[in-house]
Amino acid sequence: MSDKPPFIGKVRFGTLQASNGPAREALKACEGMEVRFEIKKSGANQRRRGFYWVMLDVAADALTDATDSPWDAESLHDELKRKLRLGTPLLNKKGKEVGFKPHSTSNRAMTEPERARWTDRCAAVLSHWIGCEVVELMNEARRRNGEAA
Repeated sequence: MSDKPPFIGKVRFGTLQASNGPAREALKACEGMEVRFEIKKSGANQRRRGFYWVMLDVAADALTDATDSPWDAESLHDELKRKLRLGTPLLNKKGKEVGFKPHSTSNRAMTEPERARWTDRCAAVLSHWIGCEVVELMNEARRRNGEAA
């Protein structure tokens, strides 16, 4: 499992429908093409991972509007790993930090409780950055994710 947003979808009336932004973008890019896909049941950790990426989409949209900078979910994901120190600092011979090697957030790298804590920590930082309550950010992400808020 990579450290990229998952493609989450649901089958409704025999048709695959995207449930998150990355899946919608992938399906748009494949319009009219014949594609190969693999069906896997989504577990709790995968659903939380999908929700995390929807939350990043919500925050990226808000930050783009507020700052006129081109934020997207992947750049936010990378920035949150740096900000929250999810990784290993790279030091020079004098012990000064000269870089940062981020850790993965894939399903293999994070258990369900770890992912829940990571998502909560990220929600707190993102809500501060965009100037809203955590519950507002989470509710909008749930709405976009097709869940009841």
